[in-house]
Amino acid sequence: MPRNPTALPPLPALQAFEAAARHESFMAAAQELNISQSAVSHRVRALERHLGYALFERLPRGLRLTENGKAYLPSVRSAFAEILGATTSIFGLNRASRLTIRAPLTYSALWLAEIVSRFSAAHPRIEIRMHSSVWAENLALDDTDVEIRLGYGHWAGYRAELLFTDPLVPLCSPRTLEAEGKSLDVADLASRPLVHIVGLEDQWHDFFAAHAPDTVMPKPKSHIHTDSSVAAATIAANGPHFCLLAETFAEHFERSGSLVRATDQTIASKQGVYLLTAERTGPLLPEVEGLKRWLRERAREQSICRHVSR
Repeated sequence: MPRNPTALPPLPALQAFEAAARHESFMAAAQELNISQSAVSHRVRALERHLGYALFERLPRGLRLTENGKAYLPSVRSAFAEILGATTSIFGLNRASRLTIRAPLTYSALWLAEIVSRFSAAHPRIEIRMHSSVWAENLALDDTDVEIRLGYGHWAGYRAELLFTDPLVPLCSPRTLEAEGKSLDVADLASRPLVHIVGLEDQWHDFFAAHAPDTVMPKPKSHIHTDSSVAAATIAANGPHFCLLAETFAEHFERSGSLVRATDQTIASKQGVYLLTAERTGPLLPEVEGLKRWLRERAREQSICRHVSR
């Protein structure tokens, strides 16, 4: 049993555990931490005694995490990332450096730009480069420090962290809604000209299935297909079409007055907005951890604001 389950484990022991788990080797961990292999082994054993449980199976060639070790490791890594991010965010960075960020075009313009602007003002010595993408699935993260992606959270070679999920909102121009002369319901929308976003065509289908399952959606020639939410919103704002956008984007166009909600019904998106970094050995740079912290905080603020407004 643990000697004192309420006492914090020693930080050097946690560092040794995290490095040894990542490398699956006391020797490689020792090289990274610039201490002897026996020192790493001693620190890990001290941590195991403190916890009262084994964290590794010692194998003839390397190490293997026990079930307790596997369960403990994510929390240790998260704690280190949080400490590093807080240090960077509060005390700043003392050297000039560069961060490269990539995000889908619409998220880059309507969500990420404001966050990056605030981060840059707080850390003026960091040079920031932003790249926008449409089909991020086909791009490598080689020269990118942080990436935002919409998807399901599984990309080979990446560490993916869910930031938030967005409800999907049906929108049209104020003129279009006024011309209807009545309150629209979901069945009405099924017969109207729609904008489809390439790669997300099933969103309209899901919307009708959720709110009007008996409705048969015709396929008029007036439907338009585009590859970005910005283009879909612009089309809807300038014509009779209806678009289905993530609430993050919907709020932007509603504030500008170019779009209004066509109905009060929304649906949950199947996909989430994820924060990605490459699966590399060793800890992330302080600048990267600092930016990740800013992105997490903005996502939390956004979630809290929506919850309060409801």
